[in-house]
Amino acid sequence: MGTLYWDENDMLDIKPSQKDGEEKDLSIKLEWDSSGSKKQERVKQAEKKVKAQKYEPTWEEVWVTGYTSHTGTFKKGIFQSKASASDLEKLQQVKTATENGEIQVGVQSMKKYTKAHALRMYKELLVIRRDSTIEKMIREMPDNYYLINTIPAFEELLEDLHKEKEIAVDTETTGLNYFGTYQAEQDLIVGISITLPKADYHVYIPIRHTEGEQLPVQYVADGLKPILESETIKKILFNAKFDIHMFLNDFGVRLGGFEFCGLVGFKLLNENEKSYKLKDLASKYGKHFGFVDRSAPYEELFGKNGFEDVEFTSEQDARGRGIGVIYACKDTHLTYEFYKKFVCVHYDRLPKIKRLYHDIEKPILEVCIDMEQNGFLLDLAFAKEYSNELEIKIEALKADLHYYFGDININSVPQLQKALYDDLELPDITKNRKTDAKTLKKLRTMHKGVQVLLDYRDLNKLKSTYIDPLPLKVAKSDQRLHGTFNQVDTATGRFASKNPNLQNLPKEARSMISAPKGKIIFGSDYSQIEPRVLAHMADDETMINRYKNGEDLYMHMASEVFELPIEYCGDGVKDPTGTYEPRKRIKAVLLGIMYGMGAFTLSESIGSTVEVAQNLIDDFYETYPKIKKFVEDTHKEAEEQEFVETMFGRKRRFVGHKKVAQQYKEIVRKIVNRHKQHGIHLLEKDIKDALKADRKRSNDEKIVPFKLGKQFWEIQGKYHSANRQAVNTKIQGTSADIMKLAMIAVRPICTKYEIKMLATIHDEILFESDRNITREQVEEIEEAMKSVVNLKVPFKCDVEFMEQWGSGVDKEKWFQ
Repeated sequence: MGTLYWDENDMLDIKPSQKDGEEKDLSIKLEWDSSGSKKQERVKQAEKKVKAQKYEPTWEEVWVTGYTSHTGTFKKGIFQSKASASDLEKLQQVKTATENGEIQVGVQSMKKYTKAHALRMYKELLVIRRDSTIEKMIREMPDNYYLINTIPAFEELLEDLHKEKEIAVDTETTGLNYFGTYQAEQDLIVGISITLPKADYHVYIPIRHTEGEQLPVQYVADGLKPILESETIKKILFNAKFDIHMFLNDFGVRLGGFEFCGLVGFKLLNENEKSYKLKDLASKYGKHFGFVDRSAPYEELFGKNGFEDVEFTSEQDARGRGIGVIYACKDTHLTYEFYKKFVCVHYDRLPKIKRLYHDIEKPILEVCIDMEQNGFLLDLAFAKEYSNELEIKIEALKADLHYYFGDININSVPQLQKALYDDLELPDITKNRKTDAKTLKKLRTMHKGVQVLLDYRDLNKLKSTYIDPLPLKVAKSDQRLHGTFNQVDTATGRFASKNPNLQNLPKEARSMISAPKGKIIFGSDYSQIEPRVLAHMADDETMINRYKNGEDLYMHMASEVFELPIEYCGDGVKDPTGTYEPRKRIKAVLLGIMYGMGAFTLSESIGSTVEVAQNLIDDFYETYPKIKKFVEDTHKEAEEQEFVETMFGRKRRFVGHKKVAQQYKEIVRKIVNRHKQHGIHLLEKDIKDALKADRKRSNDEKIVPFKLGKQFWEIQGKYHSANRQAVNTKIQGTSADIMKLAMIAVRPICTKYEIKMLATIHDEILFESDRNITREQVEEIEEAMKSVVNLKVPFKCDVEFMEQWGSGVDKEKWFQ
């Protein structure tokens, strides 16, 4: 026999191998040498690659499990990739509709079926469903849904409305812009829907649709005005602030008798809901108030157009009612049912939440409307001049950047990474080649170009985000900038704002906001409201007495914690060694504790090592044991009941935290015991450092098994995050509630003296008044803010007057 092998030229050959005297064997023995094995492996890999290229992923792989592509890359399933709650719902609908044969796959190869393609198929699905959905809705329209487009029907409606004690109201509009800007026209009311509970029917009154018989706008506005302004007929709305603005700006009617806003009211019941759209809530909770259907979203029925193009008549209905009638009537119908049979039921079960709504959130909504209607005067001439100045500075910085980094796109992350870490060979301190501001600030002492880059980004953001866009958002009607204030957008209840976001507005951009001729802007700012709330809630006598005696809290805290003479603890004064400012450092520690900051974050805040930061926290707690107890009790409260409350009953829920806490503590116990077996006494706060040290040991010397260490890292973030949020909620949430009560309290004072409330930013309220405002009027506002609640510590307000926001003088200097 012979041996089959590959020669050095990869040619097949047979080499005789029998010995003399042996019988010839008809079989051929195949023996592959090393080079033959490699050749065979290459053939196998080529065949495997061809097979992989031909492989078609299954429907399950594309959507759920994912699969490995022919390049060896793992492609996640569509449901494994990140998606918003809205997109997730759309994707699920596409998957179900395709499986049911409602729509086609839409691609020749399943390798091209991506998340983006699925979302495109959703649009096709909407088109397919639209006509059948509308036909079904019209066919199943309740008998007590009425179209009001004749004078007799409208007059009869007005008679019935006067007999009602409460009604649900909603507006359909051309869009969402109720003030209008230089870029967009003011949106208008297209129609009004009303639910009459006593009469048991629901109506839609079209007034500005592009087609169909309708009543005149002014006729409807005049007829509804007494009803809308009535304080005795209570109004139930879903997005109340929007509808109140629409009635005010379009009809010139300020809604009276406002009773309930479903959007605000429900957020107090569940701040963790995925969607707060009325129809999403109705679909989810409708079984509790007799609604078991899936509510079709607006976009699914009408696309992104305004309501003016929606048909409100139809030949398919015996009474001529169209899709516009059922859609609009359903809004107020659901709003009322949701309020009466769901929210009110839970409010009666949760009296603190009910009181929170009626005492704080309901009246503060009216304050929000005042502030949004008032708006700010923007100094457009200043904005233009400042924009030109910034442009010159930015161009100069661009020239400097070209000098330091060469001809690169400075806004391109890959190009910047190459310039910083490859060309300049700066240290990659994050190990991820990051180019964010936090990282660049740590690199700026190593190369002059880094500081130039930071300056360029700051000025470019200031110009492109604030100085240039904000003047374009000024309303044509009054030349003022009307922002939006959201009273329940944060979990703590603190105010948020947008267009502009006043909390983030840089000082330089604030200068655009100015007082009109003959007017002045003044702000009344709570001094140290959160530390005062902490002192009250922790019942710390030392802090309470400092505030009662009018002493500088941070100065005395620094003296006590650092054991320094008081003269080293003043504002701007350094310790005896000249190393740090004790007052500034202790303020960072206290704020860190209130915001649930750990030693690592605190160390970055004060520019120290983690060990120094941890020692500072320990020393603080040793000096102020009641604050430590308050923090620990709050953690325990969050673990045991999975929620915490502010002083006024606002809840923040931590669903599943009890189980997380149990798992975390069990893992900590195991790690501590492991170290104990090695003669090491380990504290919980030192576990992270211990695990990092353990990584450097050989496998035989490791104290903590890899799996146990991994479990700790996976769960500790969740556990500590909930604890931080719990402490922050009790302090910041209570402070936010107090600020809202203060705004409610000063509102009648503003009305009395014709003062405009402009905004709230953190712990400050901004006002606009005549320049001849008196000291007594200002102090009346201060007193209202200071006496709004009775704590164990007194409140203090700092008042500042300014021509332009951010540049002012204190009260004493102003009245001199």
